[in-house]
Amino acid sequence: MTRTPRRRTAAAALCLAAAVAVGGCGAIPRSGPVHRHAEPTRTAAEPTYDVDPAGPQEGAEPEQIVRGFLAAGTGVGDDYSVAREYLTPELAATWHPDARTIVHRGDPSLVPRLEENEYRMSLEVESVVDGTGVIERKPAGATEVLDFDVVQVDGQWRISDAPDATVLTRTDFEEIFEPHQLYFTDTDLTNVVTDPRWFPDRVPVSTSIVRALLGGPAPYLRGAVSTAFPAGTTLAGSAVPVQNGTATVELSVPDFDPANIETNRRMHDQLMLSLRSLTAVNDVELLVGGAPVELGAGWTDTAPVQDVTVPSRQIGLRDGELVFYQGGQTDGVDGLPPLDGHRPSSPAMDAAAEHFAFVDSGTGSLVTVSRDTEPVERFSGTGLTRPSFDEHGWVWTADSAGAVRAVRPGARDGEPVRVEAPWLAARTATSLRISRGGTRALVVTQDDGVSQVWLSGVVRGPDGTPRRLNEPYRVAADVEADVALWLSDREFVTAPLRGPESVRPRLYDVSGRHRELPGLEGLTALSGGNGTSSVYAVAGGALHMLTGNAWAPQSDEVRDTAFAG
Repeated sequence: MTRTPRRRTAAAALCLAAAVAVGGCGAIPRSGPVHRHAEPTRTAAEPTYDVDPAGPQEGAEPEQIVRGFLAAGTGVGDDYSVAREYLTPELAATWHPDARTIVHRGDPSLVPRLEENEYRMSLEVESVVDGTGVIERKPAGATEVLDFDVVQVDGQWRISDAPDATVLTRTDFEEIFEPHQLYFTDTDLTNVVTDPRWFPDRVPVSTSIVRALLGGPAPYLRGAVSTAFPAGTTLAGSAVPVQNGTATVELSVPDFDPANIETNRRMHDQLMLSLRSLTAVNDVELLVGGAPVELGAGWTDTAPVQDVTVPSRQIGLRDGELVFYQGGQTDGVDGLPPLDGHRPSSPAMDAAAEHFAFVDSGTGSLVTVSRDTEPVERFSGTGLTRPSFDEHGWVWTADSAGAVRAVRPGARDGEPVRVEAPWLAARTATSLRISRGGTRALVVTQDDGVSQVWLSGVVRGPDGTPRRLNEPYRVAADVEADVALWLSDREFVTAPLRGPESVRPRLYDVSGRHRELPGLEGLTALSGGNGTSSVYAVAGGALHMLTGNAWAPQSDEVRDTAFAG
């Protein structure tokens, strides 16, 4: 579905998609324009692996006990009961294995400390998952130390002090953990936003999902999204049981108002979207205080929830002028004045194809231009990224010094806004793209020749003015990438842009999983529309489109194309 810039309504309201199983549909916003999102991918609720770690052997030495305990971290069943056998009874009762999951590279080093029966393990860390399922990917060279104390209990060595954590290899982690999407809304309740979390693939993962959902969005999304659950909402029981396809969620909600049907629906639907990725869940029963929550008469599901999409038409450059490109054809932009005196590069446009922007490669300036208006130089900077339009009517760019600015292209005298992003100050941004729902920035940085890919929540003022990019979530560490482009609100594509070499772009989801796309020699530009069927690249001076497992030549007259956004 193609969207135009939305009109603000005083009573914007959203009821999140409530039924997205096989044959099901999802509720959409009850007022304002229609903004759709894709159905969540359904995953298995039952474990797909067989893990049975060994318990402590009689007469095992202290070092063997520590190593056996760490190896038992793969046994997630029965609340890590095998790993707890390596601990003293006191520690076994208080140890919290889910507090942190450390994924390591290479072989850990375990050495005795100066104090007798104390050991230190040093690891090179690839990633860390916290107790809410948020993953933090680490750059190469990141390390961590874990300390252990061992004492004798009834003649057998047991661990009396250990960190609240488990340690896994990448292979074990990928086998045991699965990403699950939590669902929130943007702050004006017109779009749903996914928040990926990683949990052990065990029963009941439904409990982990609901607890994390009640805990609110990941840190990088705070202030950029909202939730229907009032602060202090908790599970009334110890678990979220699933029977005959129905997940029963009983909550304790402070100051609960059963007559607030809108909030009740939003809570129910947020749970529905977040839980219905599990194959065992087809419905959600929401209880508060032991009683079913009232959803109101006449409440029904409407259309299937689909992706927010962009138009199929691209903006590009032909002989120094902006032109439209679609399906092998190019055409000028009606009403657009000549760009005499400018050297346009990295063009961009809004969804309505009324406002355009480019970087003037001669002056290093961001230039905006609209139909029947003259180009306006907005500001200058070194190494400006390709402009990115958001649905609130702002166009963004970042420079190599880490400064992020946004300006309204339709206001000729509008002053650019400096967007707070202190985390970018020591990094060089090579790409910045605002998500189609306007809640997240997808950023590529280069540090000492190594690229990192980040997601950061966009915090705005009441009128939609950009204010801040939150401390980010590193979705990919130490990769080869100069540019990253959204293909949906859950997927993006990255690629390095470098000379004649053959490069393989990568397709990512927001949880960080990826696969490589076919290679292409001499790739100098990349554009992405709606999914992998609309990925384009400029290579060898010609425009190519990703077609299956190959790149099909499309045009040799239009260069540097970009979809809206």
